[in-house]
Amino acid sequence: MHLDKDRATFELNYTLDTFTRLYVLALGCRHLEPDLISFLGGYKDVKLIKADENGAALQVNGAGKNIDDFYLFYSCPFGSKDKPLKKGIEKLSVVYPEGKIETFYNVFSTQNVFCGE
Repeated sequence: MHLDKDRATFELNYTLDTFTRLYVLALGCRHLEPDLISFLGGYKDVKLIKADENGAALQVNGAGKNIDDFYLFYSCPFGSKDKPLKKGIEKLSVVYPEGKIETFYNVFSTQNVFCGE
């Protein structure tokens, strides 16, 4: 999770089963897009930047709230109301604008984060 002003960019790494991997290699990731976007279902403005057979990048505009030139990113659950996560995310790394990295393990949501521009 890379933070930049009020935006958060999520880089997802995943492993596809053999059939899905072949499908993606042959036809592309267009059919994966709804599932990838629903992974960040707690956010309103999610855009798929790129996706391939190994991972994806999604950008969330308006993820952070501007408070006196600082940004507050509230905790947001992964998954959607209809499909909440059943298993925690092994590792979530938050990359702050100044380059600092904070890592969380076995999480079901993003963490509350406060950072400057």
